[in-house]
Amino acid sequence: MEHKSVSAANQAYAYVRERLIAGDYPSGTRLTEWMIAGALGTSRTPVREAMRRLVGDGFLKFKPNVGTFVETWSAKEIGELFDLRGLLESEIAGKAAARITAAQIDRLTSLQDQIEANGPDLGHDNLARIAILNRDFHQLIAQASDSERLVSMLTNAIEAPVVQQTFRRYSQAQLQRSFHHHRELIDAFRMGDSTWAHAAMSCHVRAGRFAMLA
Repeated sequence: MEHKSVSAANQAYAYVRERLIAGDYPSGTRLTEWMIAGALGTSRTPVREAMRRLVGDGFLKFKPNVGTFVETWSAKEIGELFDLRGLLESEIAGKAAARITAAQIDRLTSLQDQIEANGPDLGHDNLARIAILNRDFHQLIAQASDSERLVSMLTNAIEAPVVQQTFRRYSQAQLQRSFHHHRELIDAFRMGDSTWAHAAMSCHVRAGRFAMLA
């Protein structure tokens, strides 16, 4: 019974987390145990545990005597989050350039081909599709860096909903620039140039920062 309870809590956690990252719950939305339990067809107990974990991870905010809400971000907090991401992810990209395999570079190229399949289309469905592929792209670079401690530090920063939804703020020109940054990263990895990869990732993250704060 305990195993089933843990499994149900993990399922509820994954369900809510993915929907938060996808932007299905806008900032400030009040989430209730009933709402999630109803969607999953489960009891409130595992949902309560999942929501408690999501509060601890910074995805949700609990207000005593009021309820649990989707976290909102101030401009200052967004800037700080992107600054942290820039420092960590640039370092990770630099390390990845020295350690990445030919197979991983091929996989990055395939992912980027898929990302660009519809061009700089700003439609909701295309941006949602790109966001998933973009997560895979950045996670593969993190994996290639073989830097467990740095990647662990980066996880919460890169998977925060405000980061994953950056594409929704882009103009067509900004989205196209993001594509170019990814291609430049792939070129740097092919050359095994850590300095180039570090600089390309820094530019990429900074561009996202200003798109979010514009």
